[in-house]
Amino acid sequence: MKNESTTKTFFKFAIPSILGLLIVSMQTMIDGMFVGNFVGPKGLAAINLAMPYVNTLTSIAMMIAIGGSVVVNIQMGKGNTKKANEITSFIFISFLVIIIGLSLFSLIFIDKIVIFLGGATLFNLVKGYLFPLLLFTVFFTGPIFTETFARIGGKPNAIFLSGFTCCLSNIILDYIFIVKFGWGIEGAGWATILANLFGTMALFGLFSKGRSKIQLCKPKGDLTLLKTALYNGSSEMLSVISTAIAAFLFNRIIMEYIGELGVSALTIVFYVNNLVNITLYGLSLALQPIVSYNLGANRPDKIKEILKISLFTGAFVGISAFFIMKFNSVSLINLFTKGNIELTKLALTATSYFILAYFISFINVIASAFHTAIEKPFESALIALLRSLIFVSVFLFTLPRFFGDKGIWLAIPLSEVCCLIVSYYLTNKSIKSLKLA
Repeated sequence: MKNESTTKTFFKFAIPSILGLLIVSMQTMIDGMFVGNFVGPKGLAAINLAMPYVNTLTSIAMMIAIGGSVVVNIQMGKGNTKKANEITSFIFISFLVIIIGLSLFSLIFIDKIVIFLGGATLFNLVKGYLFPLLLFTVFFTGPIFTETFARIGGKPNAIFLSGFTCCLSNIILDYIFIVKFGWGIEGAGWATILANLFGTMALFGLFSKGRSKIQLCKPKGDLTLLKTALYNGSSEMLSVISTAIAAFLFNRIIMEYIGELGVSALTIVFYVNNLVNITLYGLSLALQPIVSYNLGANRPDKIKEILKISLFTGAFVGISAFFIMKFNSVSLINLFTKGNIELTKLALTATSYFILAYFISFINVIASAFHTAIEKPFESALIALLRSLIFVSVFLFTLPRFFGDKGIWLAIPLSEVCCLIVSYYLTNKSIKSLKLA
């Protein structure tokens, strides 16, 4: 980040991040394929009903890891490697304590959580999927920490190893647990836990014996430091948790207007849509450490350059994804439906509306990540909340009354359009405050 060209550095971070995240996303899709073909539409619906709570736990892990990484990376930019390692170790201990505490809380109230998620009619399926994920949440979220700090430790290529380990393990374990052992949806949950544990261990060795610029050592920190880290990562948490709440609202409204089959279709659409969102998120993860480092090194010209590169790359991803999905979504959706014509048709209809968001969503994702990197979590959180929850909620509760099912599917693209106005204003203001204009 200090000596290489900005473009080369960006893609050195972005490509492994995107590939690693895509592999992890494929891991989730593979779960869906096995469940869709060997458990059926009810299994897909159960996973989608469970996901808002799973994503809530994931968002808290992201808040700790990404918020802590911003603090660490600024210290790296200032040349304070020893302090950066002490903070990393403190963040790691905090990560374990908070995640294990959440895991215990979730297990105590698991039945109430399932009912709250709307899983009364699919209680056993939803609980069966959730139980292993709640029992070993620390394993499930482990790659979030290891991949985040491997990236800022100068080992972005290692993230691909973690993702590949997760994906390959998940395929093998899904086959063993679901097909061979007949564990059904519970098998999908156990396969995910073990696969993520393997992915975590694939990177954990980097943080010892000098294999990374970031090394675990005697932790040094306090509640003020933790508060700063959590505040910096709050926008990332709010982005994911607002998406989880939006998914919860989608599930409730779809159950009202369409029924269980609609939730199954939404699950498939979310799997497909996640491929694009993961790619954009990979770009944002590449942007953050570079911007934070150059903020600490007081090089505004580099910050401006990396922002431009991120936006141009995001535009390419969004436009390409639209045309790919426009003409090839049928074959992908058919992987989940096992010949169910009604489910396929419904998923295709939803996809045709969702992909309209790809022309705009990259700007909002990058704007949110940019504000996190320059230590403006309020602005980042505002963008995240508006695009993922507030605008979505407004459209979900109004459009179906006038346009029926189509109104449900239009909520996402219209939310991105409205959020674009706010993103442009806040980003332009921040650019001027950093004297990048």
